[in-house]
Amino acid sequence: MQFILTDLQKEIKENAEKLLSEQIDLLETIKKVDDDVRIDSDLWKLINEQGWLALDVPEDDGGLGFSTVEASILSEVSGYYLPIIPLFSSGVVFKHLLLNSNTDIKNKLLPEIISGEKIGTFALYESDKYEIGDDTIESNLASSGDGMLLNGTKKYVMFGDVSDYIAVLTKSNDGFKFVLVEAKQQGVEIVQTPSLDQSRPLAEVTFTDVVIEPENIMIELDQELSIWNKVQNISTAFLAMEQVGGSQACLEMSTSYAKERIQFGRPIGSFQAIQHICANMLLQIESAKSLAYNAVRVDIDDQTELEMSALLAKSYCSEVYNKVAGDNIQVHGGIGFTWEHPAHLYFKKAKSDSLLFGSSKSARSKIAELINL
Repeated sequence: MQFILTDLQKEIKENAEKLLSEQIDLLETIKKVDDDVRIDSDLWKLINEQGWLALDVPEDDGGLGFSTVEASILSEVSGYYLPIIPLFSSGVVFKHLLLNSNTDIKNKLLPEIISGEKIGTFALYESDKYEIGDDTIESNLASSGDGMLLNGTKKYVMFGDVSDYIAVLTKSNDGFKFVLVEAKQQGVEIVQTPSLDQSRPLAEVTFTDVVIEPENIMIELDQELSIWNKVQNISTAFLAMEQVGGSQACLEMSTSYAKERIQFGRPIGSFQAIQHICANMLLQIESAKSLAYNAVRVDIDDQTELEMSALLAKSYCSEVYNKVAGDNIQVHGGIGFTWEHPAHLYFKKAKSDSLLFGSSKSARSKIAELINL
């Protein structure tokens, strides 16, 4: 398997880094967080003009026809710079739900999503149990006349208050379904909620007798939730790339500070304790990169390999990002704990990412199950 970036992939990464480095100042990001900015609209418009969301969409569907690897590189760069944009929720999860939806919905919404004209998100969980089952999902779709009525409440909806469309996981008499709901639809109430990671704002969405027409059923899930598992594993691989980007930023922040901070008449980077911390960060990040890039390079139609590689990346990259973000604060000493320094942005992003789609522990449990099959 090829792990070295091609010239084209290097160019995509360099262009993305140039764009975000010119647009993002982490100190300004802290101010935006202070002001509770829910989306950086100017930056969102700019990256959509560059065609980021269309990169891995087949040409037959109006995209640019590149592979998952090229698109995931953008997630890695995004993880490095922490933009307040719905790249993951709309440009990865919702987009892949559309790609696996019925033809009419896909043809109608996909052009709006990949152009950035509209924003989509997904509503899955109703508690802190990141699992899908009859005991964890209570949102219900019941027949009513010629249509159906949706009732329930979803928590942890990313960019829910700035999204135009919501893919809602609900259950009915014949199993679980994803249904399409417009944010402005009657009966939809969206409330902003606090988020540990302020670069990825959350909302709680309540559905009260929301009318769902038959044509708005996106995906009929089978008993094994096969389509959702595929989308989740693809998204988890993209998330691992984001975690690698954030970890790399922490390492560079630490080494840069270690060269500049003078203590006892010499840079702190000359002390063995600091050298060991930075060396361990580098070692862990390189291993995380291997797993993350492996996860986005596998055949997405090979269900077993996709799931195994995504879970491995999820488990390891989550723990590496948490460790590296914490070590970054330690290297910076007292200033690393202050609100004015951006180290806390990465620490909170690392913790938030590690809980998305389940914990590292749950990922390892699933890996064990796959090995024993």
